[in-house]
Amino acid sequence: MTRPPDGQGIPMPGLRRFTLLAGGVVTTAVLTAVTIAPPTEAEPLLFLGDYSTGNFSQWPTVQTRNYNDTGGEYVPSYSASIVQDPERGNVARFEVRPGDVPPFGGGERAEVQGNSSTGGAEGDTRWYRFSTKFDPSFPMNHAELGWGVTNQWHQGSNLGSPPISWTVDKTDGFWSLSIEKQSAPGVFISTFPIFETPLNVGQWHDVMMEIHWSVSDDKGWIKLWHNGVRQTLVTGGDTYFGRTLIPGAPTVYYKEGMYRRATGATDVVFHTGFSSAESG
Repeated sequence: MTRPPDGQGIPMPGLRRFTLLAGGVVTTAVLTAVTIAPPTEAEPLLFLGDYSTGNFSQWPTVQTRNYNDTGGEYVPSYSASIVQDPERGNVARFEVRPGDVPPFGGGERAEVQGNSSTGGAEGDTRWYRFSTKFDPSFPMNHAELGWGVTNQWHQGSNLGSPPISWTVDKTDGFWSLSIEKQSAPGVFISTFPIFETPLNVGQWHDVMMEIHWSVSDDKGWIKLWHNGVRQTLVTGGDTYFGRTLIPGAPTVYYKEGMYRRATGATDVVFHTGFSSAESG
């Protein structure tokens, strides 16, 4: 799956299903989640984008239909707004309709964009927390509709695709933690999920990740907690080892919302609670 450049800077409970293409053969594995208590609250925070302000002022940039500017100046519309959630209080609601392309073009989207403190660079280890929920109306056939990204660590380049992202296009009805392995921005080696979970529309997904950022397959790694449970990843262990940055673009920054291939559907996704920190 290759996305255009931004142009601006159900298994049984406790099981996870993975489908990979290797040597032309599709293989499927079912892995059991490992229950491990998550680390303590990440402190001190490098960035907080939890919408507790009741607006988008925590975020440097909002990108929606006809808008690409600061979060503090953004006037809410159907594309991106703050709503009250009975469980979480202030949350951001993102809606993408057919034709919702920002001024610089590219795919259809409604997103917020963080600064450098939301991502990482070579040798950094960072902790990230966020929560995402899919509206009950969210299409269950997004793998058929085309690529779609809800959370991403965008490469420090306008070429290529994010090296790490959460997507809805790998398996219909599933949310996937996806790797885009590239030898240079836009030069793809492989694309695959390392974790998948049902969309569970109407329910919050609470995510915590520890990522060591590196362009080296020997040095980069990812750890994941989903809804408070340490997860077994596609490799069979609780840590994925591999490059987490792209050679030639060795920095990333975070974005959340909804970014997708043009379709005739309407996507509604909620986000809240994003934070980044140097320790867990």
